[in-house]
Amino acid sequence: MPLVRSIAQIFRIKFRIALLAAVVFGYIFPATPLFAQEEDPATGELLENFFRDNEQASESDVQMFLEYLENLRRRPLDLNRATREDLFAMRLLNEIQIENLLRYREQFGPLLNAYELQAIPAWELPDIRRVLQFAGVNTGLDTRNTSLWRGLSEGQNELLLRWGHADPPIYNTATAEGRPNTWAMRYRHTFDNRLRFGFTAENDPGEAFFRGSNKHGFDFYSAHLFVQNAGPTLQTLAIGDFSARMGQGLLLQTRFAPGKTAETSTIARGGGRIGPYAAFGEAFFLRGAAATINLGKNWEVTTLLSYRRRDAGIATLADSTDLDFEEIVFSSLQTSGLHRTPSEINNEKAIREWVGGMTITRKWKNGQVSLNGLHLRYDKPWQPADAPYRRFVFQGDRLSGAGVDYFWRRRNWYAFGEIARSDNGGIAALNGLLFAADRRVTFSVLHRNLGREYQSVYAAPFAETSGASNEQGLYVGADVRFGRKWQINAYADIWKHPWLRFGVNAPSRGSEYLGRVIWNPKRGMSVYALWFLEVKERNSSIETISGLVENRRSRLRLHASYKVGSGVELRSRLEWTGFEIRPQPRSTGFLAYQEAVVHPLGSRLSGTARFVIFDTQDYDARVYTFESDLFAAISIPGFAGRGTRYFFNLNWRVNEWFRLEARIEQTNQRIAGSSAGRIGRFNEWKVQARFKF
Repeated sequence: MPLVRSIAQIFRIKFRIALLAAVVFGYIFPATPLFAQEEDPATGELLENFFRDNEQASESDVQMFLEYLENLRRRPLDLNRATREDLFAMRLLNEIQIENLLRYREQFGPLLNAYELQAIPAWELPDIRRVLQFAGVNTGLDTRNTSLWRGLSEGQNELLLRWGHADPPIYNTATAEGRPNTWAMRYRHTFDNRLRFGFTAENDPGEAFFRGSNKHGFDFYSAHLFVQNAGPTLQTLAIGDFSARMGQGLLLQTRFAPGKTAETSTIARGGGRIGPYAAFGEAFFLRGAAATINLGKNWEVTTLLSYRRRDAGIATLADSTDLDFEEIVFSSLQTSGLHRTPSEINNEKAIREWVGGMTITRKWKNGQVSLNGLHLRYDKPWQPADAPYRRFVFQGDRLSGAGVDYFWRRRNWYAFGEIARSDNGGIAALNGLLFAADRRVTFSVLHRNLGREYQSVYAAPFAETSGASNEQGLYVGADVRFGRKWQINAYADIWKHPWLRFGVNAPSRGSEYLGRVIWNPKRGMSVYALWFLEVKERNSSIETISGLVENRRSRLRLHASYKVGSGVELRSRLEWTGFEIRPQPRSTGFLAYQEAVVHPLGSRLSGTARFVIFDTQDYDARVYTFESDLFAAISIPGFAGRGTRYFFNLNWRVNEWFRLEARIEQTNQRIAGSSAGRIGRFNEWKVQARFKF
């Protein structure tokens, strides 16, 4: 009965908040129909699937993905001319759906209209509606015959300015050079999908700004020039900062690629091999030049060369037999991009890194095979601190790797994979298969065998842990549609680590399971339930138990989105979490929120408001939620303890060339904690503003 009363009370609170939000937004914004190409719940759910479970997701990943979708909103992709790489980059279709579209065009010629998409096998109405937000049939002006030089003047220019302030600061103000402000600026020029150039400048909270170690202004600067489809020979050219991918990511993956999500059939890496980099992240990108060149009808080659200075932890080694000998090494690469304190400033740009690589591809009608090679060199040796779990990690100043990747389609089958070898003899292999048993049923299987001796600095394949070593696993997923109203996604992933890991002093095992049921009773309303269970072995923290123990983390979510009027959508969520280390008691957590989204046609104003309540017994039972932030940004806060949170996003399109965005958020929390062990009552607030010209 207490539980029933508490839930009833929560719903009363949520109803009042929803009513207030609807009334306020309904008063501010005129009640007009929604524009057909505005974001729908399915696309919002897709973004959340990509980022909510990835606690390491960076704003860089989001920016590149959302910017691509934003460009497609302005100039939709023509499905009659889209390449396989174009369709992969949208992240809205699985590999079988992409191959079915390409085969349909080969057999029947160009699509006559968007309604014809329903005739393509495995293309269901929800998929079509989602894709048509960013693509169409014979849409837009064909500028392929327009000179790229004209694109310098005829393209679109955009200037983005961002400021943010957090209180209290999330760092030690006594040792930081700067103030708790975020400053960022980005300019870019784009001409359809063929030409793009621009620059980026950014300062994190706590970093000096036009003083101290940053007398030159911002802490981070970036610039890029990107050209594609320039002619029959030059397919892609990137100069400056760029991102890159080889195969399935065993050798190189700096481009955005989601891992395990509720979209159970999107497990293969794909899309273009190189792309522009204009995000604010300071770690996972390359700096130099890269190009993809067509060598006839069936051959192409991609080359890249990068040189940059990277942040690293520097150490000095002395020789006990020679007191005059000292060697400077680095023990780790720093990826936070923060330069606030003396130690962080000392690690800034401490080493030099050279990267060179090449991919040679042979294409057939139904697939392709690529040979990949990559070489890295540092000006100082990499020597991590001694630890048993680091026995097989890379040490030294040079590292090379080579591999082969492929994909092949046959009717309703799509096979893909990669095998790679590092120069120390370590081998990693990954192979997957998608099978469309029916136009409404798709199965996915992925097996990975990542050797403990395999070494790679920029690897990011589909795997449980970061890197591409010390893991063997099998993933099985299913995507089932029942008519137009029901969809079921489920996967099971079972793995083992043959060698030790950080915090795990013995070979270990783990498993992960997810199930999601979506119900779309009518247009404008979507409801889903999601269940998740993860079991991992880690070192025991219980004095009476030695060795490894199972850590069990679970989650149950109920979510609904529904349009309550013209231009007003409400989103509601209830979520329960659990964490258990047997035989200790199970800790639990709870979160509920109500969100109002207003995006009407005819008004230059739009906005989002959310109110959250949460209650968790400890930090282990924390709850993560995806939040829509300002343009090309996300927020994935973790809630622990007991408290409330709210945020307001406001978007004002002043005119065709000026856009103003603002966000305010506040969290009131008590008891809890964070990974830093902060306990007690505290209040955090943050305000941001962005200007786009």
